[in-house]
Amino acid sequence: MLSTHHRAAHEPEREALLEMILRESRHDVSPQDTRRLLLERDARLDLEYDISWANQFVIGHLLAVFPAAKFIVLVRDCSSWLGSIIGHLVNRDVPPDVLAFLRWWFQPERYPHSHHDRALEARGLFSIPAYLHAWNRHIDLCTRLIPAHRRLILRTHELALSPGRLAAFLQIPEESIDLGNAHLNRAGGPGPAERLIDRTYLAEMVDAICRDNMSRFFPDPNANNT
Repeated sequence: MLSTHHRAAHEPEREALLEMILRESRHDVSPQDTRRLLLERDARLDLEYDISWANQFVIGHLLAVFPAAKFIVLVRDCSSWLGSIIGHLVNRDVPPDVLAFLRWWFQPERYPHSHHDRALEARGLFSIPAYLHAWNRHIDLCTRLIPAHRRLILRTHELALSPGRLAAFLQIPEESIDLGNAHLNRAGGPGPAERLIDRTYLAEMVDAICRDNMSRFFPDPNANNT
């Protein structure tokens, strides 16, 4: 949406960023080192907009080193997000740097497979609670850390319908937003998740883990949120 008329990049230097996040988590580098590297990367890339799912993991650093930066937080309902990520992991060749990162992100040692997750385990996937807790952490972290005046929270299915809100928030001309390139990430009908997950178990886990954030951002359970 932004790359047509602005200096924007999708997941720039992703492999290096994921490795930096892991290294800090292992205390191989200090938070100060991470911030220095982020500043060096910013100067080198010279971007106006850095669009990456991995930014959530360095949001505290980004807020500190770029005090004038604003943040757009995309939120997708947890069930369709879960279906999308499972479909992605099952149907696509996932880069090695991402695979190495997934174990840190989804914390399988904290959320082991139950008997309900055996089909996922057989495919090398994590448990339903592991995915849903990651979804929850993303929303909790971004809403807790990012000041309200520096963030715009959009539900993913509304992205292409929100050029005015985006333009006003970013203080750019609305016509500079290319709706033809809107990243809707829509679900394409039933996929691997529907075959691997018991719907009753999923509903129970969504209610137990994601109830508060789903009620906050998706109050109408009958709406099409994909």
